[in-house]
Amino acid sequence: MRLTAFLEYALVVIGIIAMIAGKFFALAKALHLGVFLVGAGLALGGIEAIFTRRMAFRPSDDAYENYAGAPAVIVGLMALVVGAGAIASAYLLDMAQWHATLHYLMRRPAPLLAVAGLFLIGIGVLMTLNPQGRHAWVWRILVYAPRIAAGILVIAAGITVTGLGAWEWLEPAAFDVFVTKLPRTLEQILEIGL
Repeated sequence: MRLTAFLEYALVVIGIIAMIAGKFFALAKALHLGVFLVGAGLALGGIEAIFTRRMAFRPSDDAYENYAGAPAVIVGLMALVVGAGAIASAYLLDMAQWHATLHYLMRRPAPLLAVAGLFLIGIGVLMTLNPQGRHAWVWRILVYAPRIAAGILVIAAGITVTGLGAWEWLEPAAFDVFVTKLPRTLEQILEIGL
């Protein structure tokens, strides 16, 4: 097993064990440490994938070779963002700022919308890639074409969600009006459709 993969797995597993122990034995600091270790393991995997342009968490050097390059970098960026978010969560938990930050993000969700939109864009791009390089016409018609269509829809949804995040950040009052009117508008659309 590769040393970096062993470290990534070890950090995640030890972090999960620390979180479970923290919950069962009411050790708040163990829970915070566990969240931090899981985040560090994911962030380490993301950094490795970005710099090597090969998938993280690979048990051997020749695993997942089809996904080297752009797919590995996209997955690495996602893992890095999730890991950094877990590390930030551990810090907020330790400083007793978790609930205040959570309530703020519920009132002003622009950062969450932006990150969710970028994740959707990344997932959509991954859906449009063909890392295995299959070129048979049956594969292209039955698998690759529908997957590309779904990927394009996911990319469009990601762009929309990122745009909503930018709108909420730049004009929060207008966004709040939109959110309050949205359920009524959806009900009217459903009534017209039925």
